[in-house]
Amino acid sequence: MKKWLDDFKLALIQENIENLESLLDDLDLKGFAINAAKKSKNDDELRENINDTLIQIQALLQEATNLIIAKKDNKAHDIQKFQKALKYFNS
Repeated sequence: MKKWLDDFKLALIQENIENLESLLDDLDLKGFAINAAKKSKNDDELRENINDTLIQIQALLQEATNLIIAKKDNKAHDIQKFQKALKYFNS
């Protein structure tokens, strides 16, 4: 899971939407939970490890959502500018 988190952070920093989508497809929370349960010594440690990781995932997903919304808004704004320029040159 640490590698997935690191890869997701890097894709987010690089604003690489394709990598973000690919990583989201690869996210295996069930496998993570099973692996964490095997590594944990007790229930409290397990709960803490899973909670910490899920908080990180939640924050990263929120940032990815914000990034995608911002990129979509920028594209829409660019399209509007091109449409206005086309209208100007065609009149």
